[in-house]
Amino acid sequence: MNGNLELYRVFLTVAGSESFSAAARELFVSQSAVSQSVRQLEDALGARLFVRRARGVSLTEEGRQLLGYAEPALNLLQAGEERVQRMRQLLGGDLKIGAGDTISRYFLLPRLKRFHELYPAIHLHVTNRTSAETLELLRSGGVELALVNAPAEGEDLEMWECLTLHDVFVAGGVFRELKGRSLTRKELAEYPLVMLERLSSTRRQVDQCFLQSGVELSPEIELGAHDLLLDFARSGLGIASVIREFAQEPLSSGELFEVKLSEPLPERAVMLCRRRDMQPGPAAEKLMELLREGMPCEKE
Repeated sequence: MNGNLELYRVFLTVAGSESFSAAARELFVSQSAVSQSVRQLEDALGARLFVRRARGVSLTEEGRQLLGYAEPALNLLQAGEERVQRMRQLLGGDLKIGAGDTISRYFLLPRLKRFHELYPAIHLHVTNRTSAETLELLRSGGVELALVNAPAEGEDLEMWECLTLHDVFVAGGVFRELKGRSLTRKELAEYPLVMLERLSSTRRQVDQCFLQSGVELSPEIELGAHDLLLDFARSGLGIASVIREFAQEPLSSGELFEVKLSEPLPERAVMLCRRRDMQPGPAAEKLMELLREGMPCEKE
């Protein structure tokens, strides 16, 4: 594009006021500066844009043609600038987050509620996938932030541990004889078990821990949601593999109790991830601050 944006802004101001002097007052510059800018644009385009009249100026045919393109173009740029400023001030914009169903409900939801109270103009988009699928979305640019189960690896990612989880087994009154007892992993495997589907990272990690003890788990019931595990345990259909931090309500009320293991499963973590090569937007930065409140030390 010939010239620069400032020359076109001067051109539009003169065209709108039909006067060099009026344009100078509007732009807070001298009339000679306005005349010089118009002359520079005319020289660059090789066309005359204005003709002088007794009072003021009027557009030539070339000037009218240019006006038809320059005005909407600069209006669009101005709208873009305003949009960016609104985004910087968190008065608009979008934020895309990826997380699993359980993490979304028990960890992300209350924090998004607080974020929405602070920044109601930000449009939130939450995509629920498995941890592996969520990381794929993050790498492809489908989401800006991801919350996944550890381990999450990759030099292309920056990660922080935001929540520690404990995999435990819970049961209802049908299995009351197990209260106060401590079972080995092999003993537990002989009871009817209710677990997540094998595709979930949580299920894979629990299976792996038992296999390290030489025990292969064969649950009688496999489900796709953590809440269903709790419901099935309440109904006495089996001993459910759940996350302690996400089962506090039925454990506190006494509906369910934790079946103790002589060798408890190792704790694991939920990781907040972003791409190293992508600078987070203002909304993502604010949400990261909220999610990282009270987190352990950074992990990179």
